[in-house]
Amino acid sequence: MSETRYYSMRRLSPYQGTVQVAETPGFRAITSDGMTWRVQFLNQRSRLASHAVWRADGGGDLAETEQTRAFIAAMQNHPPFPFPPADNVELWLLDAKQHRPLAILASTLERITPPRSMDTVWRAALAGDDSFMAPSLSSGAAGEAVTHIPHREVLNRCVQKAAGPLERAQWFRRAPDGGGTGLHGNRLDPAQIGRRLERHAFPELLLREDWDDEREKNLVRDYHDWQAPNLLTHRDLAHATRDRLERVACRQAEKLYKVRHFLPEIVNTDLLNVAFVEAVIRRSAQP
Repeated sequence: MSETRYYSMRRLSPYQGTVQVAETPGFRAITSDGMTWRVQFLNQRSRLASHAVWRADGGGDLAETEQTRAFIAAMQNHPPFPFPPADNVELWLLDAKQHRPLAILASTLERITPPRSMDTVWRAALAGDDSFMAPSLSSGAAGEAVTHIPHREVLNRCVQKAAGPLERAQWFRRAPDGGGTGLHGNRLDPAQIGRRLERHAFPELLLREDWDDEREKNLVRDYHDWQAPNLLTHRDLAHATRDRLERVACRQAEKLYKVRHFLPEIVNTDLLNVAFVEAVIRRSAQP
C-alpha cells in the first residue's frame, strides 16, 4: 500500500534492541519479534494509544472492521524483514576530553525535530535489571568476587566518569556514509553546532570500545557481548564485528532465536542454525 510506511528503529535509553514498525493513516504497529504486533491508533486527541494485538497467524484481539480492514491488509502484505532503519538522528553523550561521541543516548526519525530537553544520563539496563554479568568482573585472580555492585552500575559509573561531572550531549544527523552533522545539544560550545564528524568518530556499537584502562575496555566488551543478539539486528557492521557478535550470541540461543527475522545478514550460517535448533528444543521443553 502506497500510504503505508515500514521501517525499523532502535529502543534506547537504555538500549533494548530493534523494533519493526508499520504505519498507515490512523494506525501504527510495532513488533520486537516479527510475530506479535502491538497496534496503536490515533484517539480523539490525536495521540497514539495502545489498542490491540495483531498476529499473522490469526491470533490477537484486533477485530476486522471497516476501519481496520486496510490496516490489516497492509500487515498481511508487509515487505520482508528487516525493514530499513529510519532513526538516523542520534543523541550522543560526549566524552569530557575531546567532546567526541562516547555512548548513544537516544535516536529519532529524520522527520521529527529532536527535542531541546534531553536526559543526558546513560544507562546500561533498565532499573532493577541486574542480569548483565560481566566475566571481567565475575572473579579476581584468586577466584574471589571483584565487586558486589550490580555490573550494570559499574559500567554506568565508568561511562559517567568518562563523560565528566557536567555531561555534554549532542544530536547528530547521520548520513548514509556513516558520518554525522552536529545539531543542538546540552552544554555545547557554539562552534560544535554544525560540525561534521566522519564515521570513525562514532562508536560502531553502543559505547566507545577504545579505553585507556584495560579493565574498562574489557567491561565494555562484556556489555556488547551481552547485547550481541540485539546488536546483530543493526546494519552496516564490519565483517569482523558481526563475526564476533554471532559467535558470542550463540551462547544466548533463545534471545538470538527471537530476533532471527531481523538479521540483515549472517556470517556463520551453520553456527547460527545450530543455535536456532537449540532454542527450539529449549522452548519445546518448557511447560
